Amino acid sequence: MTEQEDHSCIVCGHEEERGIFIFRSFVCHRCEQEIIKTDASEDRYHFFIRQMRRIWLKQNA
Repeated sequence: MTEQEDHSCIVCGHEEERGIFIFRSFVCHRCEQEIIKTDASEDRYHFFIRQMRRIWLKQNA
């Protein structure tokens, strides 16, 4: 299986068809929309930052 075929969301872990790839890591459409509408002052924002950091760690592994 190639990375482009892996639709396991880096944020929530669910398998989804709709979403985007960021440096070979998949973010499902639902999480993408949540990230976009979450204000930086919300606690959930920090959760998204931690999850998205996994993309950078994966890139530098």
